[in-house]
Amino acid sequence: MTATIRTVDGDIEAPPEGIVLPHEHLLIDHGIPRGEPRALVDGSLLDRVSRGVVRARDAGVVVLVDCTPPGYGRYLDVLRDVARRAGVAIVAATGSFTEEWAPLPWWVRGTDVAALAEWFARELSEGAGDTTIPAGVIKCATGSAWSDEEERVLRAAGRAQAATGRPIVGHTTAGLGLEQLDVYEEEGADAARVVISHVGFEDDPVPYAVAIAERQAYVGLDRIGHHHFFADDHWVRLVLELLERGHGDRVLLSHDAVTRFNGPEDIAAKTFSDYTYLATRFLPRLREAGVDDATLDALTRRNPGRWLTGAGA
Repeated sequence: MTATIRTVDGDIEAPPEGIVLPHEHLLIDHGIPRGEPRALVDGSLLDRVSRGVVRARDAGVVVLVDCTPPGYGRYLDVLRDVARRAGVAIVAATGSFTEEWAPLPWWVRGTDVAALAEWFARELSEGAGDTTIPAGVIKCATGSAWSDEEERVLRAAGRAQAATGRPIVGHTTAGLGLEQLDVYEEEGADAARVVISHVGFEDDPVPYAVAIAERQAYVGLDRIGHHHFFADDHWVRLVLELLERGHGDRVLLSHDAVTRFNGPEDIAAKTFSDYTYLATRFLPRLREAGVDDATLDALTRRNPGRWLTGAGA
């Protein structure tokens, strides 16, 4: 398996010089799994999405991973169009999401692990949905409680990762990242190609983050800029703790931003749509805290590059 980043516009060997955002979204639509009409995607919205990604490019972003799985607003034509307009490599996701806020799509609920794994692998290798545009990562998730349906997706993701070599994004709602890793590895996945996302919300996040890093998985500190959750000081402290403990090579930084969110109001009220915050506001905070440029390059380019390609994992 070639060590490449699989984007919506073709494979690239490694990230160019610049910032890789490993956990973002352009559009999310939670109404689709509930059987609601698809929210309108028109030229005005495309222009708004493109302007946000152009601003990210101008701030130094070269690769953006869109972690929206099929059935939740993953529009492959939009991803490719925005990538070309903005001049940023965009990676799409296969997989599925937690059923905490909406039922899983019918094609996930009615499919066993083997068939799901085959479907994920096909989207990664031949083209996603009914297109020839490939996905480049596998998204899966657990909610506040672990469900049997979610575990089937995790197991399928582990098998598809083992078969294709493509990386996994593991959304977490209330921890359970270590338990996710157990499932992935039982199905043959390489923990060094997994990021456990949304770390940092635990009562004592440092031991949890260290335990993930010690399993050789990546620690996703990927809600930077969401000040309704935590101020920057929270994330700066976490980054510094992980660097101090020798785990700087397992840290990924991102925003979990989205330009338009259609879904539950309690989530919509907490969305964040600035893809430049990491580059323009947070990295200067890390510099002020004593983090040197070589380490910042590792956190924002080399680490996500290894996660995406497997090179030097």
